[in-house]
Amino acid sequence: MKGDKNMKLEVIAASIEDIDMINQSSADRIEFCKNLEVGGLTPSYTDIEIAGNISKLPVNIMLRPTARDFFYSEEEFQIMLQDLEFIVTTKVAGVVVGIITPEGEINVERMKQITAKRGNKTVTFHKAFDNLVDFKKSLDILQELGVETVLTSGGSDINKNLEILQELKDYNKVTVLVGGGVNFDNIEKVVEAANEIHVGTAIREKKSWSSPISIDKINEMKTFLTES
Repeated sequence: MKGDKNMKLEVIAASIEDIDMINQSSADRIEFCKNLEVGGLTPSYTDIEIAGNISKLPVNIMLRPTARDFFYSEEEFQIMLQDLEFIVTTKVAGVVVGIITPEGEINVERMKQITAKRGNKTVTFHKAFDNLVDFKKSLDILQELGVETVLTSGGSDINKNLEILQELKDYNKVTVLVGGGVNFDNIEKVVEAANEIHVGTAIREKKSWSSPISIDKINEMKTFLTES
């Protein structure tokens, strides 16, 4: 792999303590969410505000009120808009959100409402993307909506989807943030098909959400990205 000094490393935080730890590392950005055992939900307003105030690194907030699916009832969608309205008033950098239809398409009308109310915050479309039926068409739509980044593993198994990820990167519509199974065993291959890298359990002491963040592992991962 040829090193890329501009390759960004995003690390998942599940608590304010995690955010503090990640800020002591060479990570570039933080995704903050709770309930990671179900894929991540929106943190409390108090924690969101604290995160924006204490972090030197950009923090993106998961905007997801339920782990049931990525369709959302009207009541749940209104909660998302209410949460977004609060997030816009804080010092965090952006939101991570994905709203799709049962047919496997982006819910354009709802995503339009999200992007219209984003203020100065960035928008990342999360791994709901992996449930879509047409990836390239979806990237076109996200670009039109003004979404800057998509978080994806190219489908259900990142190790089997490297060619798909490479195609998405080469399509060059939005930043392809590759995550969902990235670890020290596959990073050398994965990094070739990514604009940026997103890690979770790989940089924790025991490779589980219940174990603490490892600053050393984050630094090792970042060093690999920039110097390999």
